[in-house]
Amino acid sequence: MPLSHQSHSKPTNRPSVSSISLDSSSISSLTYADDLQGLKPLPQAHAPLACVDPSLAVPFDMSILTISHKRNHNTVKAVVVGGGIAGLAIAIMMDLAGMEFDILERSTGNEPTMSSAIALGPPALRLLEQMDLLPQIERHSKIVAGLTIIDGECRRLERVEGIDGERYGYPIRVMSREALHKIFLDRVPKSHLHRGKLVVETLQNPNGVSCKCSDGSTYYGDIIIGADGAQSLTRERMYVQLREQGKLPEADMEASYYGHVTITGISDPLDKSIYPIAHDKESELQIMYTKDAPYTLWYVPIADNRVAWGLNHSSAPKYKQHAYSRPYITPELRDSQELIAAASSSRPFPTVPAFTKPQLKAPSLLSSKSSPKMHDDWYVPASIDLEKDFSDLLDKRCALGAGTVRDFVARTPKKAISMIDNEERLYKTWYSGRIVLIGDACHEHLVIGGQSVVQGILDGVCLVNLLYDMEFNGPSEFSKAFKKYQSTRISVAKSSVEQTNMIDKIFQSQGFKAGMVRKFMFGIVGSFNLKNDKLNNNRPQLSFLPFVEDYGSSKANRQKISARLSGSKTFTI
Repeated sequence: MPLSHQSHSKPTNRPSVSSISLDSSSISSLTYADDLQGLKPLPQAHAPLACVDPSLAVPFDMSILTISHKRNHNTVKAVVVGGGIAGLAIAIMMDLAGMEFDILERSTGNEPTMSSAIALGPPALRLLEQMDLLPQIERHSKIVAGLTIIDGECRRLERVEGIDGERYGYPIRVMSREALHKIFLDRVPKSHLHRGKLVVETLQNPNGVSCKCSDGSTYYGDIIIGADGAQSLTRERMYVQLREQGKLPEADMEASYYGHVTITGISDPLDKSIYPIAHDKESELQIMYTKDAPYTLWYVPIADNRVAWGLNHSSAPKYKQHAYSRPYITPELRDSQELIAAASSSRPFPTVPAFTKPQLKAPSLLSSKSSPKMHDDWYVPASIDLEKDFSDLLDKRCALGAGTVRDFVARTPKKAISMIDNEERLYKTWYSGRIVLIGDACHEHLVIGGQSVVQGILDGVCLVNLLYDMEFNGPSEFSKAFKKYQSTRISVAKSSVEQTNMIDKIFQSQGFKAGMVRKFMFGIVGSFNLKNDKLNNNRPQLSFLPFVEDYGSSKANRQKISARLSGSKTFTI
């Protein structure tokens, strides 16, 4: 039963909740106290302790009391929604910190895997070494030797050298997403991972949280960590409540805009006589820039003589309305030239008069029968007809060896090809009360930049460090930790999203101006360089474990050990 887990963490020397006086005057304007207004009380058996606010108090059943809720125990128990890479990574970190967790993953494990490549650079690799996962990463990955940009005839336009271990201590390594997921999965205690758990309701009050699943099971904890990706239902429910309370920023109420489609696949092991590059010890990332077409094709050799590939292209604008979105974006407005122009140029959506009829509500998906189907879920099979839309590309010469692109793609099993509409977006609200978001749930990246997984992992180390340093297990401490987490990570996430957007524009924008920008960028290697100190010097560590030696000549950003270990009250990421 999910309610009977016992903590195996060592006792802490933090004061118990009962011995600390909570002074509401010391809480900032963004603290948990403000978030309590409008919260629905948890039903009976959802509240292990008496509520702080008597008006919200409900009876409780002592049989559901978990050790993490005892007043003389200060560990944290999290319900992690989402068992993808970000969710598994933060669960491993919490396990190393002696914290409790349950992972609720909606997939059963029998769904088709998302066949794509993941690039891990110094920021992630130093952390993974500290977590004792680097040897496995190295066995299942290749070092990226460089990035070659080619045209439609496979002529080299520019090449950028990969980074070496001397500068940052680690190179860039590339591997399949499936391999990294399995490495993380093997590290998580099996009893804490629950598959086939589609969360249909999340509730919170001053005492704790609960997640009810579609199969009728319910899981309890101190906090909910929404690691359920770009289509996060955790974010959806949190935002709906915040909008009802009038606390959701206008920017977070915008409908989702999809103007990019990504098709990815991983080939079977390739014949060395036909595709010798696939057998090289190191990997050369090749990106095909097509001057007259709004798409980019890339190849990257990975372990086991296979090649991951991807096709990124622009598509007609599509919009998805959420339950928390503004209701005024109607199908008629969606089809207007003004809205399409605004979305295409990243300008703000046009202002329209508010509806006078309150009963008008936007549908969950803005589409008509004539609109193309939106693929916003990697797990949902998509009908992919490359011949229909990309026959000219398939006829081009393959940059990896003999034959055409069509010959190469034919060596990829159909079940290993995925398609998704994706957007780039940085949300302004990352937490509310006892619920906090990480990864794509709060910052969405285009696939072409390769930053989504890395930024999700870095979210995790920042959040776990702050949770570990809390003075006690209580609402005000969670609020301070979540606020610090967002303020620390949001600027990095913003830079990452902007960098990905720039890469997309370099390769896919059309017209004379776009061509001049490409020529300038390709001609100045220093402007398009993998040796990015600002990005790669951010090599954080778990503050409560021994730090891994900084091998790089370009030193990592300074970081102090945990305040609980050093006796200091100062914490720096």
